[in-house]
Amino acid sequence: MPKEYIESVYSSFWKFIRETIKSLPLKENITEEQFDELRTNFNIPSLGKLYCTKDRFLRQRKRMQYIRKIKENDKSKEH
Repeated sequence: MPKEYIESVYSSFWKFIRETIKSLPLKENITEEQFDELRTNFNIPSLGKLYCTKDRFLRQRKRMQYIRKIKENDKSKEH
């Protein structure tokens, strides 16, 4: 097989995963049932699973909210 063909297939594989993840409504407030309906894991041959659990998602969301709050407080102290 030509090298260009292999590179194209490989790039398409990762582009599909990236676009699928980007299309998930993760910035919205969703219920656990709605999260369970989303495709949040991918089995990647020879690498394993790329996944996100509801618990990890919620912890990361709280972490980001905490970081934003700290940044906002720092900006308000500068003025």
